[in-house]
Amino acid sequence: MEASTTAERPAGRGAEAVESSWTPLKKAIALTVGLRIFYSLLGALFSPDLQLDPQLIRSNGLTEHLINRASQPLLYALLGIWERFDTLWYIEIARHGYRSAAATVFYPLYPALIRCVSLPLRSDLVSALLISTAGSFFLFWGALKLFRLDFANAVSGRAILLWVAWPASFTFFAGYPDSLLCALVVWSIYFARTARWYSAGVLGMLAGCTKALGCFTALPLLWLAWKRRDGRGALAAAMCGLGVACFQGWLMLEHFPSAAETYRIYWRTTTVAPWTSLAEAARGVAHGGNVLLLLNLAVFAVTGVAALLPAVRAEYKLFTVAAMGLFLTKHTDPLLQSTTRYSLTLFAAFPALASRLGAGLGIVPPLFVAAALNVLLFRVFLDWGLVV
Repeated sequence: MEASTTAERPAGRGAEAVESSWTPLKKAIALTVGLRIFYSLLGALFSPDLQLDPQLIRSNGLTEHLINRASQPLLYALLGIWERFDTLWYIEIARHGYRSAAATVFYPLYPALIRCVSLPLRSDLVSALLISTAGSFFLFWGALKLFRLDFANAVSGRAILLWVAWPASFTFFAGYPDSLLCALVVWSIYFARTARWYSAGVLGMLAGCTKALGCFTALPLLWLAWKRRDGRGALAAAMCGLGVACFQGWLMLEHFPSAAETYRIYWRTTTVAPWTSLAEAARGVAHGGNVLLLLNLAVFAVTGVAALLPAVRAEYKLFTVAAMGLFLTKHTDPLLQSTTRYSLTLFAAFPALASRLGAGLGIVPPLFVAAALNVLLFRVFLDWGLVV
């Protein structure tokens, strides 16, 4: 990645003072609070006009005891709008553990945190949203610190703006573990780059307990360790695989089916070679595929290409290639389902894009398009019309 340049630095002492007063920590707090309020207000604004098709809702699992909009309109506007899709599964696991094979595709750290936080809060849903919000804060803070190792402050700031506006980024504040996962990955790599290997390894292990993708944090750590010829880095990289290994080992001991079988039986998802999914997606688009397929493929392509640009660090490219390969091995129905959300984990794309777009008005059009798509997807998600 390109190092900071004088052209990116604010001109004049006054601008420098303003910039220095807005530390990564303060920016992360402001972004987190602002976006939490924004999505809460936007969801409440959408709430009265949502097209809640009972048949569509019942086609999802675990929807027997949702907050009722007609009888509890205020509670629904504030909380009920977030009772959607994967959130229901994480809350089910937090309450009852893995009593269904279908639940085993969801990794344990997020529901475990929900269970712990709900003890004082007495609400699993509030706990899920609070954890995601806290995850977003640590993600923004860690990403700003990580990006600033290679880019000027202005580029790092634009990168975060792109990330929070990116299509499906509203899930950082929904009852999903994505913000937690990204925060753990980013901080693990940051600690590795600053030679704090024990912290890097522990956070990488926790990332693997959040989602299977988290174990790929081992790749950038291993690359950095090899470059520095540091055995502690190799140990930290090995720790990143422990979370996934322990969870999968426990599932075997409990006689649950394999992940591939579970996806096939319960989630209409099979395992294929990555190029098979890409080829089918390309054919689908060429033969007039639906808008959602086109969006998923376009967002995935833009994010993936940006994260593999020549200026991107080699260890970030390793993570990107592994993550993209994992996404594409899942052959879903509909094709490439949730890929727009998965693309959010390709963190290297955002500073690379921000650097290419430059300062000034160059970033405004893509930022506006991304934000508009994000709000549109949020509305469709609230209507139960989009599985993210």
